[in-house]
This record gives sequence, C-alpha cells and structure tokens, in this order.
Amino acid sequence: MLTYLHDIRNKLTLISGHTALLSKKYGEEEFYPIRTNLVRISELINDAYRELQQTNEYPPIMYTPQELIRQMDLLTETAQLLFPVQIKNETRDYKPQNLFHIELNIQQVFQVIENALDNSVKAQSTKAIIRLLDNGTHCIYEIVDNGTGKQQQDEYTSVNDVSIIPHGIGKEIMMQNMKNLHGKVEWARRLDQSGMIVRLYFPKKV
Repeated sequence: MLTYLHDIRNKLTLISGHTALLSKKYGEEEFYPIRTNLVRISELINDAYRELQQTNEYPPIMYTPQELIRQMDLLTETAQLLFPVQIKNETRDYKPQNLFHIELNIQQVFQVIENALDNSVKAQSTKAIIRLLDNGTHCIYEIVDNGTGKQQQDEYTSVNDVSIIPHGIGKEIMMQNMKNLHGKVEWARRLDQSGMIVRLYFPKKV
C-alpha cells in the first residue's frame, strides 16, 4: 500500500507542477480551485502515510535461522508475483555464521522489499538477484538489479537520466521502516555493470 501511495504522490507532484505553469500563463484565478484541491489531496496522502506507518497488524516475531530462511524465501517469491522483474531467488542458500534469533515485523519487512523493487522497476531493471548474507552481527537481505538509472518521468517528457540511488519520500519510508526494525538500509552502485545494490541489515540476537 505504501508503494501505491508513493506512486500517487509522484503523479500528484507532476500534476501540481503543470498546473503551476499553466496558472502563470493563463492566470491564477482560473486554476485556484484545482490547486486548492491538489493541496488537500496531498494532505490526505500524508495522513494515509502516517496511519499506515503506525499500523502494526502483525507483532514482531522471533525467528531462528531456518525460520528466517523460509520467511524470506516466501517474501521473495511473493514479490516476484508483484513486480515485472525476473528475480533469481538465492535466499535458500543462506549459510549463517552462528546460532541466533532475529525479531522481525514481517509486514514492515515486506514494505521495505516492495519499495526497493519498485525503485528497481523505475530504474528500468529487468533482472535482480536476491540473497541472504551474513556479516557476523547482522543478517543481510541483498537485492542486486541491472537498472540503467533511466526513468520515464511521464508521457510528455523524454527519458531522463536520474540518480540510481532513490531519493524523496520512498527512501524515507524505507529508512524509517528499517529503523523501526532496529536495522538499517544501504544503497550502492554496481561496479561490474549498470545497476544498484540494496542491503537490508537485520541485527542478530545471539
């Protein structure tokens, strides 16, 4: 749901920009009702964001390594059905370095994964590799895509180069959700080819 609100807000920003240009050309009075309603829609979207971020339908659950693998495998397979990206799911190959438990709110984890893959699609990704890694203190959910970093802004503009590192409210949502999970999210550019690497760090409880 947060991903959909993010997309709606992006389109709303586009409409607001065009309306501002038209009001300068044809007069503020002609477009005042439209601009007033756009502001109200933006306020409603912000309210919806806050409500969803405060929602906690699924309480945090403690997972063992094997339970974590099964859960992340399920989330990855579910994400594959939602996004037009060919995903190579390597989460089952995870080899933990030690015994541990991880406390996760699966709803929030999936929201972060949705945002990450939504950014991949917008960056023109067609393929992604998803795996679980281990650095001793954290279990890491890694997404590696092949996005070009070019994004179709809207039907009236050409394809423009944009930063492959996400920005704006989508990035803020990901960071806030990971903070709620006592983890963190990192972005990096691929060095071997075009694309982005997203790493979600989940702290272990040994």
